[in-house]
Amino acid sequence: MKKDENREYRVLLTNGKVVYFTFRELRAFVLSPNVLCLCAILLVVMTSGHPYLFPTLPDVTSRLFYWILGIFLYLLLILPWGERVLKMWQSRFAAPMPLVIASAPLIGMLSVLMDLMPDVFGSVVPARGESLNVLGMVRNIVVAHVCEMIAFLWLLPLSRNAEPVADVPNVADDAAQFIRIAGRSLPLDSVRCVRNEEHYLVVKTTMGTLRLRARMNDLLMQVSDDDGIQAHRSFWVSTEEALELRGTTIMTRSGCVIPVSRYRMKAVRAWCERHGKPH
Repeated sequence: MKKDENREYRVLLTNGKVVYFTFRELRAFVLSPNVLCLCAILLVVMTSGHPYLFPTLPDVTSRLFYWILGIFLYLLLILPWGERVLKMWQSRFAAPMPLVIASAPLIGMLSVLMDLMPDVFGSVVPARGESLNVLGMVRNIVVAHVCEMIAFLWLLPLSRNAEPVADVPNVADDAAQFIRIAGRSLPLDSVRCVRNEEHYLVVKTTMGTLRLRARMNDLLMQVSDDDGIQAHRSFWVSTEEALELRGTTIMTRSGCVIPVSRYRMKAVRAWCERHGKPH
């Protein structure tokens, strides 16, 4: 289970950006104050809408009840649902899974569940107006997708910047080789893998994860072929961390999956052969 939580997944946002995360990170993010604040804003916006826009939810009480319940169920189910669909997608496709494809079926099922509740529970729950139609289903999916885009594009980077990281020594040690990135000295043998994320490097070490404003070349100029390999324009993995080359990805000890670009595949295969990695 711990290995699965540290396994890295990828989703493709509608604007073309690919977001990387582990489910350990996503679990903490879903329960973070930023996401809960976003849900509160969504609740206010959707419950204050004009009844003409919500023919299936005719009054404020009805809208409040069903949107609170829907948001609660979404937060409860999104992690197990996302883990299953992303695992299924990654086992069949090398490309990242589009976010809208990952979450739309869950939103659709929750919408149908909300629509059926008066038939199942009768007067115990608030009455609904018209039955759910295609337009209402599409509206719910679009609203959820916009919120997910806001979460991944703005709130997740804010949460990552606020994450406490282990203190990394800033002084050199004669017994170990150090590299320097964005003014931080890191023991090279503690660096597991590095991912480029726009103007930042996400550096995973044995002591924690750092997000430093730097370029991949800042790392590559300080490491050798024996230290690790750049398998992709945006990824570097250490020799100790890499386990095997499997298809177009490098499997790692921590469970992260490192993609290998097509034009680097030959070099990666040769590197794996030199270092005794299955390929």
